This record gives sequence, C-alpha cells and structure tokens, in this order.
Amino acid sequence: MTQEEKDRIKTFVGSYDDISNQMDLMQLTINELVEKRNALLEKVDDLKEQEKEFLEGLIEKYGISAVTPNKLMEIARC
Repeated sequence: MTQEEKDRIKTFVGSYDDISNQMDLMQLTINELVEKRNALLEKVDDLKEQEKEFLEGLIEKYGISAVTPNKLMEIARC
C-alpha cells in the first residue's frame, strides 16, 4: 500500500473514533438529563402531596366553601 492509502485508512479510523467518542459523551449527557428529569418529577410528586395535605388542613379549619380554586388564586395573586 502507498503511504497515501495508509494515511487515508488512518483518517477513516480516526473519524470513526471521534464519532464514537462524541456519541459516548452524548449518551452521558442524556443519562444525566434523565436523572435530573426523574429528580424533578419526584419533587413534583412530593409537592403535590404537601399541597394536598395543606389544602385538606385548610378545608378542615375553614370549611370547603372557603377553599375554592378562585379564592386560592385571589390569595396567590396578592
């Protein structure tokens, strides 16, 4: 083989190695994003549970007519 052909083979192999490395990095990033998404979804679930308990407490304390979505939005916008 000529040196030019050997160099061309090395170029192909190098390009495939670079692509493989980039794909590995992308997979790591995807995995990190999945973990972050899962952590956020857990926070949402925890927040929903806290909200539910809080609203149940308000209903018990003030009655269901005082804890309506419209009244809660009024309070939240103040």
